[in-house]
Amino acid sequence: MELTGRGESRGTVPMAHLFQLRYTKRHPIVAMAALLTVAALPLLMAPVEAQQPSDRAKQIGMKIKCVCRGCDMAAGICSHPGGAFSGPCPTAKAMLKEVDQHVAKGETDKQILQAFVQEYGPQVYAEPPKSGFSLVAWAMPTVYLVIGAALVVFVISRWRNRPATEAAPARSAPKPISPELLERARAQAARETED
Repeated sequence: MELTGRGESRGTVPMAHLFQLRYTKRHPIVAMAALLTVAALPLLMAPVEAQQPSDRAKQIGMKIKCVCRGCDMAAGICSHPGGAFSGPCPTAKAMLKEVDQHVAKGETDKQILQAFVQEYGPQVYAEPPKSGFSLVAWAMPTVYLVIGAALVVFVISRWRNRPATEAAPARSAPKPISPELLERARAQAARETED
């Protein structure tokens, strides 16, 4: 369509200008309604995305691991690093939503954690529980630290208590080389270099 502002034919009119000509001059109310609809669209969609988990769900989510297999983070803080997507993954959102459902039922934190352990297994814990066989995971770093410190103290004490003769052996003057041994070595070197 070739229009100008007054209906004259001069050149091609851009679409934005065409919209302005058709709707703003003839129907300003329709233009305002269209503008408000486009502006309000994000506000209408926000409540669907804005269903944030409760603070208690986030606290419990810190104790369980996101099981999306894409990260190894707690579900409460899953940011799913890497790639084009960076934010809470759908798995973490679903887990937090499930926690909220358990909270709404009035369950305790321990009951909620047990429900997740029954569903996903003990690997759902963000940190191993401090009871049973998992107590080994908490105790071993301390045991290794104590053993390492004892080994260092033992080695240092052995070095300090070493007798002076072992620590620095007495250096005697080198023995003189006999003239015939020196002559034999020179002859052998001469033979080997002639070839």
